[in-house]
Amino acid sequence: MKHLVLILLCLLGNYHLHSQVYNKKIIYKYQVENSSAEGIKKKQIMYLACNGKTWVFDPKKQFSIGWVDEGKNVFLPNNNTGVIDNGDTIWLHPPRHDIYFVHEFTPFPEVRFPIEVGKQWTTDFGYVWPSKELNIPAGVKVKPHYTVEVKFEEYSDILGRTIDCYRIVGVINQALIKSKWIGVFNDELGFIRMEFNNTNKSITKMNLVDSFGWEQCKEKFGLFSL
Repeated sequence: MKHLVLILLCLLGNYHLHSQVYNKKIIYKYQVENSSAEGIKKKQIMYLACNGKTWVFDPKKQFSIGWVDEGKNVFLPNNNTGVIDNGDTIWLHPPRHDIYFVHEFTPFPEVRFPIEVGKQWTTDFGYVWPSKELNIPAGVKVKPHYTVEVKFEEYSDILGRTIDCYRIVGVINQALIKSKWIGVFNDELGFIRMEFNNTNKSITKMNLVDSFGWEQCKEKFGLFSL
């Protein structure tokens, strides 16, 4: 009986480890740089606010999150989107406002557990939005393919210690859309670095620089409340 309890505790411990990144109240701060095909660069701070509630448009699968530019109200309706974080999969809607609309056509950040080097999977993403700017009509379906390429250690300023990281690469390679996403994932902090090599030849780099509880962020910036 004691052995059974220990096994259950271990399983629950692993589930907790892999399911408490984006489905709780926390705010992640990213340094973002976008470079256009013409070399025009935009640098900014962006926050990912996770409010720990189910997403109204997919309450059975996704939790509510919001991407917001520094200095703007995270509670504006168009900031709300979703994330899957269920212990088996983390699948994150990236920022897609303004120039970041092109992320709709790049593999979304994703990891599947248990995570190990060499693991591969293909996601049936479904149909992407049409885009006149990119000459992408309605009815285009994509299936991004992901590979866990390497595991390594690095020091985290946020946690103040060395952490395990995995480099994951996702690719879309079809007639109208060719793009790549590169992510560095950690169990505790989620995606600490992301690079979107977009189908319009732009590149977006996102680096996690800090994380806050909601009350901490409210005190620091006055943008958020419980």
